[in-house]
Amino acid sequence: MDYQIVLLPAEDYWTWVRASSPYVMHFGPNITSDPHTAAAYMAPRQVITFPQVANGYGEYGDLKQWFQRNNPGIRLDVVEANDPQGFKETLNSRIKDKDRYGQKQRPFYLLWPTEFAVITQEFGAHPEIYSRWGFPGHEGIDFRARPNTNIYASADGQVYQVHTNPDNHPYGIHVRIQHEDGYKTVYAHFAKSLVVTGQMVKAGDIIGKADSTGASVGSHLHFTLKRDGATQRGETDYPKDVIDPTPFLVWPETTSSKAIEHFSWPSGKMLFGAHGRIGAPMTADDLDLVSRANLECIKLDICETEETVAHLRAMEPSLFIVGRLTSDFSGSPVTADEFVRKVETDLGRFYRQGVRYFEIHANPNLQSAGWRRSWRNGREFGGWFLRAADQFRQSFPGISLGFPGLSPGGGISGWREDAEQFMHEAEDAMDSADWIGIHCCWTDMQGMNSHDGRGRVTAYRKSFPHKLLLVTEFYNPSRSVNPQAKARQYQSFGRQVSRIAGVGAIFSYAISSEEKSNSFVWSSEGSEFADILATRQT
Repeated sequence: MDYQIVLLPAEDYWTWVRASSPYVMHFGPNITSDPHTAAAYMAPRQVITFPQVANGYGEYGDLKQWFQRNNPGIRLDVVEANDPQGFKETLNSRIKDKDRYGQKQRPFYLLWPTEFAVITQEFGAHPEIYSRWGFPGHEGIDFRARPNTNIYASADGQVYQVHTNPDNHPYGIHVRIQHEDGYKTVYAHFAKSLVVTGQMVKAGDIIGKADSTGASVGSHLHFTLKRDGATQRGETDYPKDVIDPTPFLVWPETTSSKAIEHFSWPSGKMLFGAHGRIGAPMTADDLDLVSRANLECIKLDICETEETVAHLRAMEPSLFIVGRLTSDFSGSPVTADEFVRKVETDLGRFYRQGVRYFEIHANPNLQSAGWRRSWRNGREFGGWFLRAADQFRQSFPGISLGFPGLSPGGGISGWREDAEQFMHEAEDAMDSADWIGIHCCWTDMQGMNSHDGRGRVTAYRKSFPHKLLLVTEFYNPSRSVNPQAKARQYQSFGRQVSRIAGVGAIFSYAISSEEKSNSFVWSSEGSEFADILATRQT
């Protein structure tokens, strides 16, 4: 997942904001004028993009030197621009070239070598482990790569070694490629190689299939970059000419189209809808709002009545319906078997009416939804999910089961596990699901455009390029934003997300609710809210 923040000079700040706005809208980073804020944002995993302007940052002086002195290790993306116009031109060229951080301007650069835009272990990590082999830290980058997915050459070159024995080398089956100017790349832990020694390859060519051969735990790609003579010249602290590949990587804007397979969904068709009533069956007023808003899909709690489903079908025969399977997790632990027994009767009612898409639970990283009671982490929930899904598939042929959306945001002690960590722990279960649910929540336009909204969907797309995605909840809970502004934000969010491949439907949360504390329902905001949504551009 990319965490990027754009740092702009405080003087004439809004001119700089306007200059960077196309880039910010396209890639979704946050913006600040405070170097301390930029240094703290998602540290140390962030990228800080800023224009190198003489005397542009007052007391901080040379900003690049300031960061290197006070925050070593943070990835800096320095843009050579003396004024807002030059900054805008550089950023716009990045949009055109799909080159978010400008790496393609280097004489030598590396394209992303897997189908998954996720790094699972960074260069230099865990020195306590790698010191036993004489390395100051991890001697490469580990990329997420599921079994038998494609591995791509990162640059043009010639294959100079193919190791085909999976057992007699720590890298297992691996490929080595010689590039220009003495650069070499190593790709490790393959299931099989698809190239031979002496073969010429181009950047982006498939060179093998991923696995976990050699000294590896779990399928991934280990990637090492070397440059002849680098150790002797003092260009690196590593032996064997190993250098850090991170500055050379072209970080992907989105997953490559060649990695996108079919999603059992009409190409380019994204449906716009809402979650129904929370905690009780929908009312006549709720159904009227569905009609007025011209919704194309709806997500229903499992407590919904057969009459409501029939009414919705009659009102719009093509309406896409998703059922949410959930129960009370606030008390004693609920096993997967108990959960199945609790919901299978209601699921059967929906199933007999032709509903096939179901989200298993919601927000499992919340304490109120089972975390720390029924499972301790994402890995345990993943096992719980797989067991429940297996039983549902045996009883209901053709059912399509979704991994639930997570409560977005970082960890809060005793209340929520960090969503990204939970997702990483549960990724095997997410891979097994028929589709994946996503929850998005923001309080302002900047959040909607970045990691709280569109950026969150993009991050899921990168992590699971083969999966159908449904945004099963999106909303702005802020009481200070009026209903008209919220409705237009929802429209804008829909337009943005519709451009992301493989997103089948989005559901605003929620039409109405029995929960009095709920601040993001829209039945109370009147039919005007529905009428505004009905005018959305598709």
